[in-house]
Amino acid sequence: MVLVVEDDENLRTALARMLKNLGFSVLTATDGEDAIDVIEHTGETIDVLLTDVVMPRLDGPGLVDRLRAAGIRPPVVYMSGYENGATHVSRPVDEGVPLLHKPFTPHAVVFVLREVLDHRK
Repeated sequence: MVLVVEDDENLRTALARMLKNLGFSVLTATDGEDAIDVIEHTGETIDVLLTDVVMPRLDGPGLVDRLRAAGIRPPVVYMSGYENGATHVSRPVDEGVPLLHKPFTPHAVVFVLREVLDHRK
């Protein structure tokens, strides 16, 4: 299951549609707080977290911290329109975690997700 966390509705919808068409199971959330609600209410195991870095209420790094504190540790792929993904966030983006720079191609998303999922096995 891929959890797509993105505050831009158009991008979130496009990513979910594209990933579903490629055979991925997908859940979506509008920000970090919504992502926590989605995880708690669906009971799904998240295989990979595809999250924007900068979001209202709870940003990507803050979401990762909260999930880790709850013992939930899916592989993470960050997305950002900011250089290095480091603007207006609760803490720096983890070094070594894939970062997709917006705008990105569908191929780039699938390539990174495949790499992360295959590495996890």
